[in-house]
Amino acid sequence: MFPRTARRGLPAVALVAVGLALTACGPDGSSSSSSSSPASSSDGSSGGSSSGSSGGSSAAAGGSDSANGKAGGSAVSGASGAQNTSAASKSVPACATSKLKTTAENFSAGAGHTTFQIVFQNIGTASCTLSGYPGVSFVKAHNVQLGKAASRTSTPSGPVTLIPNAHAYADVRTVDGPGGYTDEECDLTTVPTLRVYPPNQKESANIPWNKQECVGSGIQNLMVGPVHGNK
Repeated sequence: MFPRTARRGLPAVALVAVGLALTACGPDGSSSSSSSSPASSSDGSSGGSSSGSSGGSSAAAGGSDSANGKAGGSAVSGASGAQNTSAASKSVPACATSKLKTTAENFSAGAGHTTFQIVFQNIGTASCTLSGYPGVSFVKAHNVQLGKAASRTSTPSGPVTLIPNAHAYADVRTVDGPGGYTDEECDLTTVPTLRVYPPNQKESANIPWNKQECVGSGIQNLMVGPVHGNK
């Protein structure tokens, strides 16, 4: 009987074991299934997410990249903004004579000539530009010109933008006394005033001079360079 019970008992135990195994698998599978469906839907969404959302995310990332592209576009726009700013800087108005303090400074005597600088200071409240050459000449009472107006030297380097209180300079050279000229050619005269027209302006600034200069009609006594930003 024992052997038969054992034989019968073994299949029963085996069946119970299999039943337990199935029960154990059932919930997991079920959980998996049940979570798989949502997860699937979740994964579907997540797969949608992964591929849709994530891929959507990727697309969003791609969208982001596109946004970055736009950002890149923005950067280019920024660069063009910078060009526009540059263009805007070109649209800064010319410095009016009334907004400039104009002086003669930094004198230096050489062999047969004297050099100095005309200094323009922006005394206005807004930025302005100076571009090219000032008009320079000696004058007497009532702005009557003495001798020739300054000839131009070198090449302009472009506009100089002056913020309020900033300075720009133009280099000037004059013949120092009679030099190699005869008295008649030189026509040495005490000049009361140096007249300066800032670039592109019709109103002059007059600087007290009171120096002896050759103002003969055949002599080119004054030479002026373009406005520049450094001393």
